[in-house]
Amino acid sequence: MMINLSEFTEDEKIRLLKRLDELKNEIFERRELAKKRHFAHLNNVALLRIAADYLDWLYVNGRGSTLSTFVDEFGFDSMLAKDVFNQVGKLYSGMNTMVFPSDALFSDVDYNKPPYVTEAEND
Repeated sequence: MMINLSEFTEDEKIRLLKRLDELKNEIFERRELAKKRHFAHLNNVALLRIAADYLDWLYVNGRGSTLSTFVDEFGFDSMLAKDVFNQVGKLYSGMNTMVFPSDALFSDVDYNKPPYVTEAEND
C-alpha cells in the first residue's frame, strides 16, 4: 500500500514521519529485547547443563567441590569460571532444600540417567 503524501499538509507529513520513526524504534527495541531474552535462556540452559555435568563428575570421582577442582580437574577453564562456579553452588544449595519422598524423581521420571546409575542397578 502506497501513501500519497501530497494529500497531507506539511504538519501532517512531519507528524507521520515522526510516528514512523517512533514505530521503527519500537520494532528495533522489541528485536533487541527478544535477542536478550534468547541469550538469557541459552545461558540459563547452559548453566544447568554445566551444573549437572559437574555434580555428576563430583559424584563419579568422589571429589569435594572447590573452585580449583571445578577449574583444574573438572576442566572449566574460562574467565567466567568463578562466577559460574558460584552459580552452580547456588543451584546445588537450592536443590538441597527441595524435599522429595525417597527416590521419587529418580524412579518416576523418564529421562536419560547418568551411566553410573545403570551400573549400580545391575550390581
